[in-house]
Amino acid sequence: MLKRMWILLLMLPCFCIQVNAADEKLFPEVTGWKMKAEQRVYSSSDLWELIDGAADIFLSYYFQDLHIAEYTSKNKIIRVELYRHQTIEDAYGIYSAERMPDYPQVQVGSQGYKSQGVLNFLTGNYYVKVMSAGVEEASESAIALIAEKVNAGLAQPVGLPVLSQVFPVEGRVYLSDTYIAQNFMGYSFFRNAFSAKYEQPVPLQLFVIRLTEDEIGKMLDQYMKTMKEDKVSRKDDLYRVDDMFNGPVFLKKKDSYLVGTVNTGDEKAAAEMIDSLIQKLP
Repeated sequence: MLKRMWILLLMLPCFCIQVNAADEKLFPEVTGWKMKAEQRVYSSSDLWELIDGAADIFLSYYFQDLHIAEYTSKNKIIRVELYRHQTIEDAYGIYSAERMPDYPQVQVGSQGYKSQGVLNFLTGNYYVKVMSAGVEEASESAIALIAEKVNAGLAQPVGLPVLSQVFPVEGRVYLSDTYIAQNFMGYSFFRNAFSAKYEQPVPLQLFVIRLTEDEIGKMLDQYMKTMKEDKVSRKDDLYRVDDMFNGPVFLKKKDSYLVGTVNTGDEKAAAEMIDSLIQKLP
């Protein structure tokens, strides 16, 4: 028994060295820059120590861990933060929640944007932030170079989640697409919702949720149970719910999908938008 314990203790240092080496491989060497990876790796239990006010929203998208490194060249420092989430959908959700539609888009990873001294992008289940952090501000080209090297090293699949791409293009508000992992419309039972906003044919928000067919049925039943009977009506397969918190909500269940609109009382427009999205479902 004692011999077995000694063997386990001897193995532990080797395991730690392997983990640290793997962490550093997340950050490639870049000519002209000295790279130093932080030994500390943040998890869901201590992320608040770094980003206190924003930690909750990261955790709502099933944040896994955060690795950080700095690239130094004289007085210039470029800091890289790798936020890893449970799925591609979760990473897309937190990225789109922080994405600024008025900032220029960049071709890094699956999608990215930049502002002065900052370049943020999405790649696979990573949300990556690259920023100038030194006394002397790093150039846009240097920030972009390191972002591209990091993206290449991560070698993630390129592309946005499938359901983020099924929304009709006509009338859609630019970069209004997003993913809400939890508490969609303020209800704990509504989750995994992709949505986008529209200006035409009328202002509204269109959404789709995909789970199992049984889960979708239970979700719809639970929503109806929270409403008074006089707030719910049905015409064929189209539900209308006069939600006291969200206004008129139109819904259709299609196999393992729940498709709906928020923020419009126009039944005709809502039904047309819902049907248009249903036709594009995988």
